[in-house]
Amino acid sequence: MKRHVAATLLVLTTLGILDAHLDIERQDGAYFLNVEGKKRDVAGMMRDQTNVWLRNCGSVTRVKTSSQLGLRALAAIQAYSPPDSREAGLVSLSKQDGWLIAEAEFANLNPAAILLQETPDSLDIADGAIWSGSAAPWKAGPLIRRYLGERAPAAPKDLLACFDPSSAAFE
Repeated sequence: MKRHVAATLLVLTTLGILDAHLDIERQDGAYFLNVEGKKRDVAGMMRDQTNVWLRNCGSVTRVKTSSQLGLRALAAIQAYSPPDSREAGLVSLSKQDGWLIAEAEFANLNPAAILLQETPDSLDIADGAIWSGSAAPWKAGPLIRRYLGERAPAAPKDLLACFDPSSAAFE
């Protein structure tokens, strides 16, 4: 077989295989790569990786969930939407400049990412700054960070940038 015929067949076969297994789909104003029926947020993956490269977490403090501040945050979360919120457990907690971002899991509710603001007298959940449930098909990190930042524009940008959701249910 001549080389140009073999090269043409190789290219056509490769394109045929890609066409059979990959599709680009539009949903809610975004494009997703569909790999054999599973949607992938390629743009979200790129935003997430860029965030990892560019963020500055030096001023963000990881707080132990068992610390006094962690217990105050947990109490605020548990009191927010009883009765199901009473069974909350903190997965992670970070702090910067009087703001905290918590990741919580519940027995009967979806996991949540929650922004809290510290005042001299209390620790309050920022108005509307709660993400709960799956982010699918979007990449969870960029979507949750953007959502919380829009709900609480005064929250420190580094605190939001350094939040990496860990609950598998977010995906």
